[in-house]
Amino acid sequence: MKNISKIPARLEITSFFCGASTMIIELAGSRLVAPFFGTSLIVWTALIGIIMTSLSIGNYLGGVLADRRPEGKLLGRILIFSGIITACAAYMSNNILTGLSGMTLNLYMSSVIAASIIFAPVSLLLGMTSPFIARLALMDVNSSGGVVGKLSALNSAGSILGTFMGGFVLISLFPSGVILMIVATILALLAVLIYTGVWRKIISVVLALIILGSARYAIINGFPNEPIGEQIDTAYNHLSIVESIDRRNNRRVRVLITNPDAAQSLMYTDNTSELASEYTKYYELAFHYKPDTKKILMLGGGGYCVPRYLKSGERSKDLKIDVVEIDPGVTQAARQFFDLHDYPGMRIYHEDARTFLNRAKRDGLKDYDAIFMDTFGSWTVIPFQMTTVETAAHLREILKPDGVLIVNVIASVLGTKSGVFHGIYKAFSTSFPTIMIFPVTAPGKKYAYALQNIIFVATGENVTAIPPASSSKFSSLLSHQWLEPFTPDPAIPAFTDSFAPVERYTLMQ
Repeated sequence: MKNISKIPARLEITSFFCGASTMIIELAGSRLVAPFFGTSLIVWTALIGIIMTSLSIGNYLGGVLADRRPEGKLLGRILIFSGIITACAAYMSNNILTGLSGMTLNLYMSSVIAASIIFAPVSLLLGMTSPFIARLALMDVNSSGGVVGKLSALNSAGSILGTFMGGFVLISLFPSGVILMIVATILALLAVLIYTGVWRKIISVVLALIILGSARYAIINGFPNEPIGEQIDTAYNHLSIVESIDRRNNRRVRVLITNPDAAQSLMYTDNTSELASEYTKYYELAFHYKPDTKKILMLGGGGYCVPRYLKSGERSKDLKIDVVEIDPGVTQAARQFFDLHDYPGMRIYHEDARTFLNRAKRDGLKDYDAIFMDTFGSWTVIPFQMTTVETAAHLREILKPDGVLIVNVIASVLGTKSGVFHGIYKAFSTSFPTIMIFPVTAPGKKYAYALQNIIFVATGENVTAIPPASSSKFSSLLSHQWLEPFTPDPAIPAFTDSFAPVERYTLMQ
């Protein structure tokens, strides 16, 4: 056991920081990719899978190379090259991702190719360091188990630190590309510890200073081909805020994007209280089916367009609105860019919508006149826990007996893109005997196979007769109701907490 303590400190430090670097790269990588491909489970799976594969290959190659040439200077070169490649990835990633996003590839292929090009090379090199460090540290075969165990523990401890530092600290302080540059600087400085020659140490320090200087330049001037608009990293999302022209009426509109395949919130800059997204206008149906609606629960805040609209209208004095938004960063962005204020009678809860529902049911809360559910970020980002039989039961519990639930789902009514909608429809039918379907793009079978916003209005009571429209506004919305016979696909199960394969159905095309 005495030999274990003789592991050179420089090798222990290198093992620790290589582990930390790997996890920081993985976390920063997810944010680097987010503006182009989103943050869905598919993207995360591709990123983790490619990095783990590259690390495994690197472990093997590093072991072979270390046996052939157990030289500190070779490990130093590996660290130098890993730093250079990481720095290059930071500068080239936007160009690579822009090119890939312009190709006609599905999300699976795009994510895997992106991860392979940007993160596989550095992950492979970092994978090579572990067996190399172990080989250099081994002085006595009788203590090999202890040496390898200690170095593995240090590498794992570094990974833990990298996870918390990356997720809790670095992402909230620096752009993703800058974080990669910081990691590249650390890797170059680790080579200083490994090298014994003075000139090699000097070269490593110079390289580290160049990379660090480039990071500072990037903070001030940005990286090449960065996504347009305001880019904000929060604890849960990467936010893009851009402005464009609504061609329907030639008005300027501000857009909040958390996933590149959908716009989460839109706001007219010349009238911030007006609803710009067509589907959000369907939440007005709550006042058609329950005219005395006074207390509303909104699950999913986004740009707070619906709460802002309701609190700016004629009903605002009597309305009480509870908004549940998981990401405080989104709320902060809404205050800064989407004219969100602290309205009388409105409360904001920063927590997962399902957590809120669980607590509300536990506390016996049953006083909401209407619940608006808008928690599905895009076609590919669907929190499965909000699609299930159990969620429907919780929603029914906290609604008044004659209350109204209005849900926004992105899918098609029929065809290969309808699986998510059918699974949710079946799940919610277990608690709501009446569900009325409103395709937003257009009613009828003409657009039934098109991917679009589908609003469904659910009530806890059987609705045998549709109330007549009391205004032209309601008439326009009601004209979109699906009146064709509708039977959910028997092959698609009602989603439950234990089985809700939303990813499977979102990519069936």
